[in-house]
Amino acid sequence: MKKLFLAITALMTCLVVRAQLTISVEFSGDKATVTIPADAAPYVSCSSGESSHVSLLQAETVGEDTSGEIIYTLSGTSDDGGFTLEGKYKATIELNNLTLKNPSGPAINIQDGKRIKIEVKKGTTNSLADGSNADYNGCIHCEGHLEFKKTGTLNIVGNNKHAIYSKEYLQIAKPTINITGAKKDGFHCKWYFWMEDAATVTISGVNDDGIQVEIDKKRPVTGSLPNHEDVDENGEEIDENSGNVYFDAGSLTISECGSYAINADGQVIINGGTQNYDANAVSGINTLRYNVSKGEAAYDLSGRQLTNSLLKKGVTIIKNGNKTKKVVIK
Repeated sequence: MKKLFLAITALMTCLVVRAQLTISVEFSGDKATVTIPADAAPYVSCSSGESSHVSLLQAETVGEDTSGEIIYTLSGTSDDGGFTLEGKYKATIELNNLTLKNPSGPAINIQDGKRIKIEVKKGTTNSLADGSNADYNGCIHCEGHLEFKKTGTLNIVGNNKHAIYSKEYLQIAKPTINITGAKKDGFHCKWYFWMEDAATVTISGVNDDGIQVEIDKKRPVTGSLPNHEDVDENGEEIDENSGNVYFDAGSLTISECGSYAINADGQVIINGGTQNYDANAVSGINTLRYNVSKGEAAYDLSGRQLTNSLLKKGVTIIKNGNKTKKVVIK
């Protein structure tokens, strides 16, 4: 009977549905409507009132009766607005047909050192632009690490410094991101840059590098780690401070750069996808490199087998048993 009771208790625990906390921010000209549901009110406060320059403060922890993460949905239009989020806990920002320009700073300003997920909602087109402010580094400025998800479109211009800045790593999966100008770099981050899925990224009209990845000199350098994980099996944080650029999938096009197409303090490692840029305009310890995994073999179009060698413009064939794939550099 005791075992049956424990089994029923465990089943009921599994069936508990935790509440998903969602806060909506709708921009309209010089005003913004911020809707904080009652169940989210203990964890988020708004200090900006109806101003189009929205300022939110998120608690360091979120209640155990919730999903453990708050979603901020941004929509509407403003030519003089911005979104600032402060806190010390992970969060998700959903872009839902947002057009936002901030003449005096970042369009999206994340003062939070944790993982921030930006979901570009499917079927939407979103446009961001910033203005001059020496205190910030990007039109999207994030003090933590950024992960771009979903399949919508994001158009972005960095009029101050970089278009997209992450103080830690930067990871892209699935969205279409068009950077059409930047005073400095298109993407600028530390730790590493990773295109992991079928994203389409286009960078043009930047005054410095298309992509720049720095090694954080205040942290130990880790080198190349295969799974790009930021926590180990025990949930402890790993500093993947490699300075590397990883391409596993998707399409990347870079043109009209003032300096390098890609400037990495570490390696530029290509495991898949399509890269369309001047292969000579790449700076890295080993520049363009394909890491041959266990069971794989790499060949050029003449059938010559390659090891972890530098890649040039053209096609490299990767074989793993009966399966093949192409790595293309245009």
